[in-house]
Amino acid sequence: MSLRIVLITSEFPPDIGGIASHVDELARGLVLEGQNVKVVYARSLVSTCAKQEARGVVVQRPRVFMGEPLYQVMLRSWLSRSLSHAPADILHVHGMRPVGATRGLSVPTVFTNHTSGFLNRLRASPYRQKRTMRLLEHVSYLIGPSAELVEGARALGYRGPAAMIANGVDVDRFRPGDAAMRASLGIGPDDVAVLLARRLVDKNGVVWFARAVAQLRHLPIRVIIAGDGPERTTMHAILRESGMLERTVFLGAVANKDMPAVYRAGDLSVLPSLAEATSISGLEAMASGLPLVGTQVGGIPAIIDDGVTGFLVPARDSDAMALAVGKLVADRDLRRRFGAEARSKVKREFAWPIIVRRTMEVYGLCAEASRRSGSELA
Repeated sequence: MSLRIVLITSEFPPDIGGIASHVDELARGLVLEGQNVKVVYARSLVSTCAKQEARGVVVQRPRVFMGEPLYQVMLRSWLSRSLSHAPADILHVHGMRPVGATRGLSVPTVFTNHTSGFLNRLRASPYRQKRTMRLLEHVSYLIGPSAELVEGARALGYRGPAAMIANGVDVDRFRPGDAAMRASLGIGPDDVAVLLARRLVDKNGVVWFARAVAQLRHLPIRVIIAGDGPERTTMHAILRESGMLERTVFLGAVANKDMPAVYRAGDLSVLPSLAEATSISGLEAMASGLPLVGTQVGGIPAIIDDGVTGFLVPARDSDAMALAVGKLVADRDLRRRFGAEARSKVKREFAWPIIVRRTMEVYGLCAEASRRSGSELA
């Protein structure tokens, strides 16, 4: 059954980030499944780009004032006018920011609660918690890419249907292959390249990663960091003091289209997160045949089978992280075995066609409930 689906998002390529990547891949996957898909991604009043097409998906860019509360008011008004001309069966909101703009529209709203930052709302004031709950009151179905995020919404008072559906990965684009980038980065054939593909922000635990690799100067490692952010300065200082800075390459922010080559340049990848959903960068690394060292937070234990596809370590424990990374650096056969198991797991459980079909099941439930409700009212 073909549905008319509008994906409303707070991020979209060329933005770099998990939500942007997720919506881009989901939209493309839905089109391949024969669905009618449109992406709505608000732009600022001074932006000139009104409409674009990305890999066969129409992206509409309504112009709104980006500050609150006008952002919600203007986006809701635009959506209302758009739906009167082009009706939809499902609105699927990605990210907290646009969810309030779908309130009061006569179309079922699915909301994906993407980021671990949502959990901060559990520690917010009672007023802010109630405000969050009001934003979700109209949601027909909630999706979380980790059980922790689903439970977080429940703890705030969400009582509607919900499901944990992990993030996905394109296993054809992210796959083992030619590691030509190694030579351009000055990484020799006997070096073991340890990859960190994260935004350099506090919640990603990147300072703890720097403290871990600072303990591994005695091993033949090179460090590749794909990402940028405010913690870069602190990481620089730690690596410089340990003598590891000259063995570290900071690539800065890397567009997702360029990441397959970065993963192929690595021998293992690290997820030092303090909070995380189902890590897209972790899935991309696994699909590329890399073993993972990750922290025991959020959705990371759902993707790493400890001792099979990588190692799990406590968050904020640079000693445990250094020990796990060191084991993989010292044992090539272990890296290869874990990497092969990691790719097999991703193909079985996290390939995009699997995630798209699970999401379509949610759409079908919401569309059917909406039809039943309409029939009863008639």
